[in-house]
Amino acid sequence: MDRWSLVIVFFALAVVVTGHTLEGGALSLLWNPAAALIVFAGSFFAALAQIPKAYLKPLMGMLSWLFAPPVYSFDGLINKLVTCGNALRRDGILALERLANSENDPTFKKALTLLVDGYDDETMKATMELELKSLEERDLDIVSVLDNLAGYLPTLGIVGAVLGLMQVLSNIQQPEALAQGIATAFVATFYGVAAANLVVIPIANTLRQHIAIRRRYYDAMLLGLLSVKEGVNPIALRFRLQGVVL
Repeated sequence: MDRWSLVIVFFALAVVVTGHTLEGGALSLLWNPAAALIVFAGSFFAALAQIPKAYLKPLMGMLSWLFAPPVYSFDGLINKLVTCGNALRRDGILALERLANSENDPTFKKALTLLVDGYDDETMKATMELELKSLEERDLDIVSVLDNLAGYLPTLGIVGAVLGLMQVLSNIQQPEALAQGIATAFVATFYGVAAANLVVIPIANTLRQHIAIRRRYYDAMLLGLLSVKEGVNPIALRFRLQGVVL
């Protein structure tokens, strides 16, 4: 999710709030600290309890994609591969070792290192595919925490509603307390359903899209490096990879 997507999520929330005001509702009715505490804090800690401590840092890294999404450029990949091919034909395998040492992308660097070390195509392909699959599965496991959060939010909204109704029933002899209890009940449900469907689910699905794009990028990278090893010329290499849609 990039900044544009965040803007869209903001507009989705704004549409709901605007509809509320057009129906004559006051914005103050949507602010209820007790309901927010029950729904958001309760859901957050319930989801947090299901994620291993080692996943916290990768989760923060993935959430940073919301503001600075990773960029996977097909043209940039082609340029890297062409550079590798030209270096290999001109200066031999040691030239690829120099390129590997200066490469910032750890996955590309590892693939280049395997090529330099003389691994055969099948071993190189199996090694890289195992790493890519493991990374993809780990990141999808992390995204599943957001799926859990999306499930907890409406549930805690119901919990907030029940607590609000309990307050209403316990103070039924005190009419001045009824409004606050009813507000907590309905606002908690609103918080849970809106946050899950307008925020958390779109974020989770967008992170999955980034993971899928990354996998296609690195699959193309692996195919390209194997082609470089075969001595495929740059024009043919570009045509060979044009079927990859990032």
